[in-house]
Amino acid sequence: MTWLTPLSGLVLAGAVIPPLVLLYFLRLRRKPASIASTLLWQRSVEDLTANAPFQRLRFGMLLLLQLMALLMLAVAIMQPRLEGERRAGGRTVLLIDNSASMSARDAEDGDTRLEEARTRARDLIERLYAGGWMADAPGETMIIAFSDRAEVISRFTDSRTNLLDAIDRIRPTDGESSLTEALQLARAYTTNVNPDQQDRPMADPATIELFSDGRIQDLNEHVLRGETMNFHAVGSTEPNNVALTAVSIDRPYDKPTSVEVFVSLFNHNSTEVSSCEVQLSVNGTAVGIQDVTLPPAEVDENGVRRAGRSNLVFLPFDQPRGAIIEVAVLRPDDLPNDNIANVVLPPARQLSVALVDKKSRVLELALQGLSLRTSDFNMTGDELEQRIAEDRLDEFDVYVLDGFVPSEMTQGRFVTFGETPPIEGLNPYGESEPQVVLATKTEHPVMRYVSLDSLYVEASTLLKPARDATILVEGSEAPLMVEIRRGSLAVVHVAFDPLESNFPLLRSLPTWVYNVVDYLGHLGEGVASTVIRPGQAITTRVPSTAEDIRIELPDGSTVPLTPAETFDVSWGPSRRAGLHTISWKEPDVDDRVERAFAVNLLSTVEGDIATRESITIGEAQAQGDFGERAAYTPLWPWAIGVCLALMMTEWWLYHRRARI
Repeated sequence: MTWLTPLSGLVLAGAVIPPLVLLYFLRLRRKPASIASTLLWQRSVEDLTANAPFQRLRFGMLLLLQLMALLMLAVAIMQPRLEGERRAGGRTVLLIDNSASMSARDAEDGDTRLEEARTRARDLIERLYAGGWMADAPGETMIIAFSDRAEVISRFTDSRTNLLDAIDRIRPTDGESSLTEALQLARAYTTNVNPDQQDRPMADPATIELFSDGRIQDLNEHVLRGETMNFHAVGSTEPNNVALTAVSIDRPYDKPTSVEVFVSLFNHNSTEVSSCEVQLSVNGTAVGIQDVTLPPAEVDENGVRRAGRSNLVFLPFDQPRGAIIEVAVLRPDDLPNDNIANVVLPPARQLSVALVDKKSRVLELALQGLSLRTSDFNMTGDELEQRIAEDRLDEFDVYVLDGFVPSEMTQGRFVTFGETPPIEGLNPYGESEPQVVLATKTEHPVMRYVSLDSLYVEASTLLKPARDATILVEGSEAPLMVEIRRGSLAVVHVAFDPLESNFPLLRSLPTWVYNVVDYLGHLGEGVASTVIRPGQAITTRVPSTAEDIRIELPDGSTVPLTPAETFDVSWGPSRRAGLHTISWKEPDVDDRVERAFAVNLLSTVEGDIATRESITIGEAQAQGDFGERAAYTPLWPWAIGVCLALMMTEWWLYHRRARI
């Protein structure tokens, strides 16, 4: 209990209570008198006029009631408040942020921000449902945890035990923080969709208690719709964090067994970070350490805080086999989650390619220049049709169709030339006149190091690709190269016959053939350049003979998986960064086959963990409360009521005695 104006009440009590007591010390100087009866003696003793002071003080019920009334009046002037939320049957929604930045350990006791948020949320529930004779009727409370997606931890309930248990069930994630889904859920549960419930308005805005560090990416996209929001700020406004924001691994074109590692780092501190050590490990063994100096974060002319950036490159090293590449910042800081990034490096394995119904030696010679698993890669169209019918397409990584058109194409990885394959979305509509190249998608892996500026096509099929298709080469009349990916089907289609162009004469042909075979052959295998972030699903393709498929999570737990009809398996969304391993059993093989996938935070926004002092939603600004926010119930109205009750009792008792 606290007091707003204790001095005023004490002054009032000191001014009125002593005079009241003094009045009871006064006594009447009486004269001897003869009376006919003692019945009037009691009336004589209680005369109200005193003409001689200092009689012995006699406590009576009237004095006690008067003293208590004055004390209650003094207490009311002192304005006492009882700690605890005042509830009048309203609804409260607790939004608890469990995104990556809430895993920062910048509390004095070493707890994470999420642990601090849960502690403060439990304290709020204890105050809301403290009970007692002065408490209002308790309302209902709902709990939602949110990061990149929102999850209802507890629906509306007035059970204190259930709410406390729900808070304990909230677990950290490495997702980015977004408020959209959380507000949508809160409003969905506070909106009355049943018109028969006349005692509840159609829209019943709730009080929102937000526990977060304020690093929410979509605050500017929202406005409050009658809700009241209280912002419980968690964390420090001056944290210490250096974050990995990008890790890229590549095999040089001229040295396919070597590996290059590129790293990008952000410094979110206001001071320069010198001698920051970054370690490179292969399968758990350190192979190199580099020191890097990071400039401080600065605020630009628009008031936006910009992190200091630095990049580094590890020298190429020989790694023909598959490996787990780990990059780690050895400098300790408040958020260790973004100090480590893993990349799954596939082995420099030889691909198996089938050339179906070759029309010339152009493509055959280009494929012979590659390091393929077998030298005999020619296949007839009938053999391909049989494999499609028997669902044995996974025996080859890539099928190159030199003008052959199969009856159906629902799965597999194909490179097709000339005739339009039976795939919905290519939309052929005629034959074109001679074409030249207008534009190429140079950033696509198929077009890397490929120059087609001098490509001339005598005849081709006019295509109008669907929106989900990727145009790799745009001709003067229609697209010349198109990619379509739909589930387990991946096709790169060339709309012309190479013999009807100067493509075979260009120096880029061997490079293009290598790119397209390498690109399609490694799809779905956790290629090093593929980045999986928290919130995304992990998808791969397993053999048709795979059994007992399961995924092992970074915490060591396992989840069984069921493949689709196309033998694709998917799990997600992933919630934590780290290595995820999908494994399965194959007949006549003792050991389980494993395939690792790396989920990395690598966020340029979650690494900035400086807690905001206030947040703005629409036109409403909520000031952050960095401590335990004590809500109070005023007690002075109760003190006034007790005072009036005592005065009425004293008045009734006085007049009752006066009638005697």
